[in-house]
Amino acid sequence: MFRLVLASVLPLLGCLALAGDEKEPAGEKSGKEPPPVRDLGNGKFEVGIVTFHQKSREINFPAEVNMKEGALEYAIVHHNGKIHEAILITKARPFHVNIALKILGYKESKELFPILGEDFRPTGKFPDVAEKIRNAARAEIHLEWKDKEGKVHAATLNDWITHTVTKKPLPPKAWVYGGSYIHDNSFQAEVTGDIVALFTNNASLFNWPGQDGNLDDVWIPTTARVPEVGTSIRVTIKPFLRGKVDAEEKATGQLRKNRTRPSGRQERLPVSTLETGTSPPRERKALPDEPAGIPSAAPSPFQGT
Repeated sequence: MFRLVLASVLPLLGCLALAGDEKEPAGEKSGKEPPPVRDLGNGKFEVGIVTFHQKSREINFPAEVNMKEGALEYAIVHHNGKIHEAILITKARPFHVNIALKILGYKESKELFPILGEDFRPTGKFPDVAEKIRNAARAEIHLEWKDKEGKVHAATLNDWITHTVTKKPLPPKAWVYGGSYIHDNSFQAEVTGDIVALFTNNASLFNWPGQDGNLDDVWIPTTARVPEVGTSIRVTIKPFLRGKVDAEEKATGQLRKNRTRPSGRQERLPVSTLETGTSPPRERKALPDEPAGIPSAAPSPFQGT
């Protein structure tokens, strides 16, 4: 099993390695190797400062509180990214988070991004993504931190974000992994620093699939629940279990496909790019489809070596 997984993932790692480091001159990228994935034992692995777990398929990285008030367009960004509109910032590279997602078998779903016509303008239609891919693209995001007395607290990312009209936190919906894309030999999540977006943005790794994802002026921190700016946070991304994909989640997806107005930020890519759920021409080849549903555990990237 390891050899099959490795054969699928290594070409992706190599492709992203070429596009993931914008600081290197183009002429020096040809020999770039995939980032080392370190085996920490007991099914736990690390790439950069991102750790991930084979059996639970959980991904962890450190972050810190960046905002307790003010308008939000993003939930989590890199510390060199759009920090003026994000509730959490992190030094974890989007590139490395994406590597962990790929190794653990999360699937990209382009369901939130309108199909573009030959003139690169939104058609008002959305890709028809297979249910098994939609399920495998969904994740919960959990937060953990300590107060000044050392007491451990926990919340979901949804708890920390409030809709300014309803005055309520985000409902307990999953976040959708869109996978970002490569353009002009640059992995856009790495370029922008976008990891989790509220205002739909195809450069971000994750997007909010619920109501008003196409609006950029309705989200604020849930001030009473968010600890002080600078507080260290442990972020955990975990699979959204298939049984939790309820009627409301399915209805939301259908409404998005039928919506006539474009949503969020959209790179002007050819119609074939988003209609089929693939990435731009220079993007790596899609990983082979998994069996229906979300796998209970990803094979170890080191098993059998």
